[in-house]
Amino acid sequence: MLIQMIFNPNSGYGRGGKKYPEILGKLKKAGHTVIPHRTLYRFHASEIIQQLNLYETDAILAVGGDGTEYEVLNGVMNNPGKRMPPIGIIPVGTGNSFARDLNMYSMDDGIKAVLQRKTKLVDVVSFITNNQKFFFVNNMGFGFVADVSKNAEPIKKIGHAAYGVTVVTETIKLNTHKLTLNIDGKIYKHDEALFCYFCNSISVAGTMLISPNSVMDDGVMEIMVLDKISRIKLLKTFPKIFKGTHINHPAITIYQGKHITAETEPEKFCNPEGEIFGVTPLELEILPKTASFFYLEK
Repeated sequence: MLIQMIFNPNSGYGRGGKKYPEILGKLKKAGHTVIPHRTLYRFHASEIIQQLNLYETDAILAVGGDGTEYEVLNGVMNNPGKRMPPIGIIPVGTGNSFARDLNMYSMDDGIKAVLQRKTKLVDVVSFITNNQKFFFVNNMGFGFVADVSKNAEPIKKIGHAAYGVTVVTETIKLNTHKLTLNIDGKIYKHDEALFCYFCNSISVAGTMLISPNSVMDDGVMEIMVLDKISRIKLLKTFPKIFKGTHINHPAITIYQGKHITAETEPEKFCNPEGEIFGVTPLELEILPKTASFFYLEK
């Protein structure tokens, strides 16, 4: 295979840069031609892929975390050639949430998936913010969840625990917002929402099962809204997210839909694939089985 490798040297607090030579060596040893591309700044991965001739490419690898995967996906979706080679994820980031949903938990799992050449078509979610269109495959939210992502960034070096620590600090603030959702033509209003999450797959922040019933290739996304609850109840409910049982809390409402608009008061920033990017209002649409990803069978 001719593989275009996009690697983020800063992912996982330097793990991407340290592991890159080993990953490259293993793929070449297996007989593949690998062209490496080092990212230098935010959205550089997307820019690189938009310049590639994907008709001559057999696979694109995202060596990094969820943010690298997000940039690679957007580059593929916006490549002028419109051909979409399968995407591989070599999970060396902090969260690696979507890789987990593809049954890959380590660097070696990601390499193995590419070498086995097993792929699956998954849904892609397009979203429009500030009149520009972007894409994700995992999830995106705003409100409390985006606040946690933003404030966990400076302490990600402690690993998955960064998100748990930030949940506690954000609970002290516990800001709510007005939310209006239009889901496939039906209007739903929440006067004191804590967060809204759009989910195409299960995991977030690595080990949190934010949407345990989501299926990445069923043609719909789940929309999860948490209405205002007390700080004590929130802290008691939070640990349940690691088993996915938080969805049984009466303050949580779950919808399903294909085309959604979301408006908030005040404006809220978003976190597609854990990246702090975009603001409300939003328009989202499911694109069934649009992107192909390497995966491991369970």
